[in-house]
Amino acid sequence: MERQAAALGLRFRFFSAVNGRQPHPLFGHVAEKKRLLRKGRPFRPGEVGCWASHYLLWQRCVESGQPMLVLEDDIAIDPRLPGLLADLPQLPEEVGYFRLHAADRPSEPWCRFGEFVLHRYWRSPLCTFGYYLAPAAAERFLRHADEWVVAVDDYMDLAWLHGVECLGLKPGLVSSDESFESIIQARTGEKEPVGPWRWLAREGYRLKLDVRWFLHNLPGRFRTRAVSCR
Repeated sequence: MERQAAALGLRFRFFSAVNGRQPHPLFGHVAEKKRLLRKGRPFRPGEVGCWASHYLLWQRCVESGQPMLVLEDDIAIDPRLPGLLADLPQLPEEVGYFRLHAADRPSEPWCRFGEFVLHRYWRSPLCTFGYYLAPAAAERFLRHADEWVVAVDDYMDLAWLHGVECLGLKPGLVSSDESFESIIQARTGEKEPVGPWRWLAREGYRLKLDVRWFLHNLPGRFRTRAVSCR
């Protein structure tokens, strides 16, 4: 990451992530019963560590009063990233958050600023490889994050809950690079098996989310696309 930053003429600040296998005060936000009812299995340690890490960065963003780019430590960065930083002053104030990676999910051009186009996703783009975050959006994320039920990347997509629209760059500027060895690997193992009742509850919750996505997206379907933000 340091080599990539140097090649781009940038300097990154590194933040120590939270270890999900060690006790942390923020883990009190985990709503275990709701988690089981809606997802059918408990959080894995890496998922709660990820939640706490992003939560702390949201707090830091609000306290600083300055926007930030949040980047994972095992991504490939496009050489156009400095251009994005130069064009950010053209971003309208109401856009306080967007993904930096391009997900293979349904979307429509939403806003053009400088040389970049933001898309509105109609489905969750998943993952947190990198994102832009302004204090107002960070405050909204924090305000509605008293209970942790879904993974943090899924929570960030629930625009109808916290009011932060699900936007992302296309083409993207960051991507996962499996040749990098992250120091916060999840040591993934098999997921806990889901019984029939938990499976039914999980599928019911998934259907509920589908309905919420549909209803939230309806007004946006009739919006003028790719509005210039210049």
